[in-house]
Amino acid sequence: MRNPVAPVARKRPAVSSVDQTRERLLDAALATFSRDGIRGATTRAIARKAGVNEVTLFRHFKSKEQLLGAVLQRELCSEVEVLDKFFSWKENIRESMANYARHYYYHMEKKKGIARAYLAEAQLLPKSMQTLIADVIRPVRERLIVILTEAQNAGAVRSDVNIECALDAFKNTLYAGMLRQGTLLPCNYTTDEYITTVSDIFLRGIESATTEPRRTGYGTAN
Repeated sequence: MRNPVAPVARKRPAVSSVDQTRERLLDAALATFSRDGIRGATTRAIARKAGVNEVTLFRHFKSKEQLLGAVLQRELCSEVEVLDKFFSWKENIRESMANYARHYYYHMEKKKGIARAYLAEAQLLPKSMQTLIADVIRPVRERLIVILTEAQNAGAVRSDVNIECALDAFKNTLYAGMLRQGTLLPCNYTTDEYITTVSDIFLRGIESATTEPRRTGYGTAN
């Protein structure tokens, strides 16, 4: 009687040392930008944090600007994944918007250091670096505008709402709430309560009158 043949284990694709070094540099760059600021961070400090020399860093990234762009691009990947998952918000704009708000807040919270650095230094950065950052961020913002515009065209959002303006107000409120964490001002609510409240206020402001009424802790909305 033949012995049963053991199943062949599939090998995972090996991660090359080049890819590993690149990831270490991106991790080190994020940590250094968060600690020293965008202007204060140096390629020497980033290389040292990654455990390599500057020559190795420049083999992967031609400049600090290119390295910053790669860091931001990587950090936006998870936001793009959420947009891919909830690519159409016109069917259930309330649930989709709440899911996006929660993801955006907690994602930014994890990157609070670089978020603060960007807010403090944005107007002081060289024009080339400002342009680079804008070019990385713009596609995600434009995609959100398209998603909300489609919801507006479907009748889920009021026709008189300026989508771009509303979206900026929404994200800026979440962004500001994340940044004020840990300040001296006390707050008698949880982070989830803050996100839920911001989302609810925003949606009450943009939802079409034909949208199905939603239930809240205070009864049914009119």
